[in-house]
Amino acid sequence: MNERESLFRRLSAACAGHDGAAAGEPLPDGAPTAPEGDRVALFAKTFTAAGGVLFRGPVETALSDLGETLRAEGVTSLFFPEGDAAAREIAEALVPFGPFNLTTGAEVRGGSAEVTAGFSSAEAAIAETGTIVETSAGGKTLLPGLIADVHVSIVPAASVVVRMEEALAAFTAYPPRNISFLSGPSKTADIEQTLTVGAHGPKKAIALLLAQDTLSLLPRLEPRVSR
Repeated sequence: MNERESLFRRLSAACAGHDGAAAGEPLPDGAPTAPEGDRVALFAKTFTAAGGVLFRGPVETALSDLGETLRAEGVTSLFFPEGDAAAREIAEALVPFGPFNLTTGAEVRGGSAEVTAGFSSAEAAIAETGTIVETSAGGKTLLPGLIADVHVSIVPAASVVVRMEEALAAFTAYPPRNISFLSGPSKTADIEQTLTVGAHGPKKAIALLLAQDTLSLLPRLEPRVSR
């Protein structure tokens, strides 16, 4: 069995599809669970190896560092999906760090000339591959991960799983219409085997890894001025 066939068998098993394992059966190869700290450490390693940038730690420091990175990328506008409360809170908290403007996905899709950062909440993060999982559940748009110059995923530490099957298992009962698997910035080597970053999507992929109770701290944050 080649790698491609193995991947599709795992997807089928995770979704209880044709020729796959029935829902509730053990994951392939035993799929051992791991403590949150181990999962997060592995995700940080694999995500950055794929070209992603990860911020974590005290929320004040993480947001200040994120703001500096967005300014260095020339970002001027931030947007987030309607109804994504976590993405809204993070984007609004970052405005004075730029200063940045808030815009909408519709405006960016319409042809905005500004350099944009799109924020969205991740449903899961897969440690073994450094992949962030975002879905259209609840009618949420996936535009931040598709059309922004910089994509920022808000990843709750508790949502990090070891394997792909664990991430997909949460969607078997009510699968969303769309699921995005995001591993680092958009890349292609279709033209003369030359790697191009940002050809079909964001040029930079950022994961903001936060504890579950972190968002309650955001209203108290103040920008840290670099010297």
